[in-house]
Amino acid sequence: MRGGFIARYAVIGLGKIGTAIAKALIKTGVNARDIAGSVRSEHGLKRAQVELPSVYVTLSNREIVKDAEVVVLAVKPRQVIDVINDVAELLDENKLMISVVAGLSTKILGNLTKARVIRAMPNISILEGSGVTAVSRGPRATDSDIEFACGLFNSVGKCYIVNEEYLNAVTALSGSGPAYVAMIVEALWEAGILVGLPSDLAWSLSIDVIESGAKLLNSKKPWEIISDVATPGGVTISGIKFAEERGLKGLLMGIIESAYRRSMDVQKIIEDTIEANMGKLKK
Repeated sequence: MRGGFIARYAVIGLGKIGTAIAKALIKTGVNARDIAGSVRSEHGLKRAQVELPSVYVTLSNREIVKDAEVVVLAVKPRQVIDVINDVAELLDENKLMISVVAGLSTKILGNLTKARVIRAMPNISILEGSGVTAVSRGPRATDSDIEFACGLFNSVGKCYIVNEEYLNAVTALSGSGPAYVAMIVEALWEAGILVGLPSDLAWSLSIDVIESGAKLLNSKKPWEIISDVATPGGVTISGIKFAEERGLKGLLMGIIESAYRRSMDVQKIIEDTIEANMGKLKK
């Protein structure tokens, strides 16, 4: 690797999240030349080399994992079996593995490798440095490992340390959350156009009201904001009445609950698939 150069940090899967994590490592002070990443295609290779010009990028997972101290697993769930089969024997107790694969439990990874394991669930907002990530300690992971992982994700947003039993719920709420917020903003924008606002003004107001509302929620509870804004017989209370009559809060709760159930289903599918293929996996 680079004429004998060895990278201490390996990112398996330099897609959107993997690339963001590589950039987060750099943001924490890691030299870009100490990072290596893998991709699946020549097209991905060229893209990653442009986005991460000082990071070593290759098509070989084994090449980057062999001598790394920290390995980030950032592939699609359906790719896990092939990847683990390729590198499991290289993942010993001297390596920390941080998995961001949705639905892949630390128990499974702990059984398939000898590495110290941490599971993380970041959301797409880490691309903009405002992500929300939950991390859970897995087999053999130390306090220092957790501190490192949270420091990494804190560099691109906020990190929460949670019990792994909550990660499917975290996936449904904060993992998928940016998509729901995007839907709400889109609805506000279209509503602005409906009531006569120019499209560009409606768009700007919709984004700004979400951002300003979030800032208020740092110091006030939702019902306090409602009390401050809604006046007797006024405009706001009329809108609130309409929302309550049509079950807005119930709808939002149902969205999260549906996503949570699907997250549980995905985890079961992954676990069942891996169990069915255990005989093919090298240890």
